[in-house]
Order: sequence, then structure tokens, then C-alpha cells
Amino acid sequence: MPALENQVAIVTGAGRGAGRAIALRLAREGMSVVAVARTREHLDQLAGEIAAANGVCEAISADVANPADARHIAAQALERFGRIDVLVNNAGIGGPISSVDETPVDEWRRTLDVNLTGPFLCSQAVLPTMKEQRSGHIIMISSGAGKQGYPNMAAYCASKFGLHGLAQSLAAEVSDLNIRVSTILPGSIAATNFSGQRKGWIPRPGAKYLRPEDLADAILFLLHQPPSAWTQEMSLWPFKTWQG
Repeated sequence: MPALENQVAIVTGAGRGAGRAIALRLAREGMSVVAVARTREHLDQLAGEIAAANGVCEAISADVANPADARHIAAQALERFGRIDVLVNNAGIGGPISSVDETPVDEWRRTLDVNLTGPFLCSQAVLPTMKEQRSGHIIMISSGAGKQGYPNMAAYCASKFGLHGLAQSLAAEVSDLNIRVSTILPGSIAATNFSGQRKGWIPRPGAKYLRPEDLADAILFLLHQPPSAWTQEMSLWPFKTWQG
């Protein structure tokens, strides 16, 4: 089982929900975490919790869909830690809930910018370092909507379908350089953030939801795989009815 101590992980969308759970778990495993989110308040909460547990966190407020911000994230990671071992492309938005003929083009573009262009830009920014190291792991957080189109979710589904193409193409390009590219397709995740349950979120009676920590466990599974193995794609579904 590969040791994670002294490795460096960038986690986007780390301010709340699954991204926050991932950042906390990796820090507890001994990794130095570069936590990325747009909201400074959420980052400060996360960084404080990691520091209180004797972990190491560099918090960066950035928009992953901005090319300059993506380059800045990688540059800051290198300046602080000197290496980049893992990139978790977790940042994402739900997109508009509307039919194709009623979807505003600006909302369509923003959904693809964050959910697809963001992972492209962040991956592009860390690849020179990973290629030089001849090691690294890029993990895309997709969705079941990346394999099944749903009505009134065209922008979100298109962005997640596209993420699969990006991941598969990138994996084919860099596998000979000892860089792994994996995609996780989680089912519905309970909508919690750093302060607890998100305001206005009500679980459907009898429905099943993943905990944010379930996604963190899946990340660890991928990172702990032996060098002889590679999981290209993982489907992660809730098993039990949500209990709160």
C-alpha cells in the first residue's frame, strides 16, 4: 500500500461538502493539502480545522474556470511544497434546471466552464510537474449524470459526459509517464457543508444518499492501490436509506 505521508494533494471545491471531507481525510493521512474554493470563509474554516489536528493546509481562493487562477493554484503548490502528487478535480455546480429550449446560454456556458473547463485547466496546470516527477494521480469527480442524460439537466449532463472524454483521453496520453487518471461517478450526496446541513435542503423520504465522507473513502482507495493496478472508473452508489 503506497504511503501518502509527505505527498501533496490539490483539492478543488474544498470549501464544503465532499470536497471538504476529502481535504480533511487526506490531511489526516499525512498529506499536505492545497485547498481551493471561491469562498474565503469556508477555506478559513477548513484550514483552521486541519491546523488544529496538526495537519498542513495551503488555502487558495480561486475560480477554477479562470486560466490564470488555475496556473496560480499549481504555482502556489510548488512554491509552498515543491511538488504535486495528486489533483482532485472536485469543484462543480449543478447548472440550470430547465429544458434545452429554455436554458439561457450564459448558464449553459458557466456550467461547462466550471464542470469541464475547470478540470481541463487545473489538469493542464499540474501536468508539467507530474511529467517531470514521472508520477502523479489526477482524479475527476463526475456523476451518474455523466453516463445517463436526465430531463431538464442538459447542461450538467453534458459537462459530466464531457469530463469522461477528457479523463479517458488524458489517461491515454500520460499512462506511460506513471501518471494515473481516474474518474469517480458518485450517486446523490447528502447536501451538507462545513456548518452542517445546507439551508433549504430536504432529503426525499426513503431516498438513499452518500455521505461526503464516502467520497473521501473512495479517494483513499484509489490512492492506496498498489503500483501494479489502476482503477480508471469507479461507480459509487448509496447503499442505505438516508438517516441524517
